[in-house]
Formats: sequence, C-alpha cells, structure tokens
Amino acid sequence: MEQDTSGQTLSVIEKRLSQEQQAKGLAFSILPHKPNYLLPITYNASPNNDAYGTLSDGRDQLDKLEVKFQLSIKTALWENMFGSTGTLYVAYSQVAFWQAYNSKISSPFREINFEPETFVSFNTGFDLFGMRSEIMTIGFNHQSNGRSRPLSRSWNRIMAQLPFCAGTTCFVLKPWFRIPESAQDDDNPSMEKYYGYGELFVVQKLGEHTVSMMLRNNLRTSQNKGAIQLDWSFPLHKKLRGYVQYFNGYGESLVDYNHANNRLGIGVMLTDWL
Repeated sequence: MEQDTSGQTLSVIEKRLSQEQQAKGLAFSILPHKPNYLLPITYNASPNNDAYGTLSDGRDQLDKLEVKFQLSIKTALWENMFGSTGTLYVAYSQVAFWQAYNSKISSPFREINFEPETFVSFNTGFDLFGMRSEIMTIGFNHQSNGRSRPLSRSWNRIMAQLPFCAGTTCFVLKPWFRIPESAQDDDNPSMEKYYGYGELFVVQKLGEHTVSMMLRNNLRTSQNKGAIQLDWSFPLHKKLRGYVQYFNGYGESLVDYNHANNRLGIGVMLTDWL
C-alpha cells in the first residue's frame, strides 16, 4: 500500500484523489472520469433486433459479435468554491456499440450514447461502519443517443456519488432523480422501470488486479428489473491493462433500456476506476 508523507497508509480512493490533485495543478488538465476501454470482441447472446424493425436495414440482421468502447474525461473549472472545499467539474463520456464485423449492413455504429455532465465534488472525511468517505459529488447529467424517433432516447438526471473505502475495498452509492419531462417531449416514459433510481458499485483491488461489480434494480416487487456488470482488469503491457467485462440485464445502452442483454467482452483498458 502507498503511504503519504506522514507515513500513513493511503486507501485506494485517497491515492486516486492525490493523483487528481496533482494533475489539476497543470494548465488545461484533462483527467479520466469513468474507465476508458476498448473491447474489440464482445458477444451478445440476445441482440435487440426488435428496436430496428421499422428501419430500412430490416430486423434480425444484427450480429451477436460487436465492438464496444468507452471514452470518458473531465476537467476542473473552479476549485475551492466554498472556502477550502468544492470543485466544479465538467465531464463528457461516450460509449459506442459498433457492428464492425457485420458487412451485410455496412458495419454501422449501431448505438452511441453521449453523456455530458457537470458536478461539484466536496471533501467529506467521515467514517461509516468502519469505512471512510473522502469525497462526494452532486450534479446534473444528460444522456442521449442523438437519434430521431423511433430510436430517440434521452433523459436528464440529478445525480450524486458517495464512495466509502477501507483499504483496497470501495463501495460507491450512486442515486439519481430523473427530471420530469412533458408527455409530448418524453420518448422514454418508463425509463425508471428498467434503470431504477440508482446504482451500487463495489470495487476491489487485488495487487495489480481490479475487480468490480455494478448492481442496478428498480426495487419493485412486481415486474422487477435490473442489471449486473462484472469487470476484471489486469496488467498487460506498460500502460495498457487487459480487461474482461460481463453484462446481464436491462439498460446496457439507451436503445436497450427495455431490452435484456447478455454480453461478454474482452479487450484493453487505458484508465480504471482506481
């Protein structure tokens, strides 16, 4: 475990915050936000052909093999907003699903989700059940796929993140509130039925390996919906890490918010959660 200047052991989240603080001192600093990765081989056992049934490329033509990748960055705009705490960030994330091996329909990008957001992070520093909270965030999040109807998907949320860590283990609560839309503007009136009202992340460092789990559920006794994602990243070569991802459930992408996917992918990761 890494130690600070006083010789005390740093948790994995404290190490990440220390690295970010050093980077923020640089002009025009761009920091990683969510993980940045490329999965050149993914296999989805249940592609969402029904969503494209009204389009000219026809239904039942999606390959189960697909490329998936994510780019995610952020930058700090304003530090110490409230005395010695409070940093305003803007961030941008993009996840893409590419039918790269599907030459019969010209190998299109099947779905791209765009996610700009702005949020404020606060230093906390309190303990809960033996775990320590060093930081929390709250902000505005917009997510859309940039498509016209009938494939248009978008929503706006107020989101928070509350990580709690002990050594090499972190739990991250991520609740959200969907900002209501008028009936004529809402393309996806039942998003909460499938995405629920938040996520739980569990991240564990095992030496140079990182394993994580994302859980999402609508917490309904009838028509219960949710999702699970399991991740494993490991040293591969210099700054590249090997990456294995498994997803099962609803909402892997916006167009699939009401369709259950079952996907396994393998590739490389540039930046991890921790």
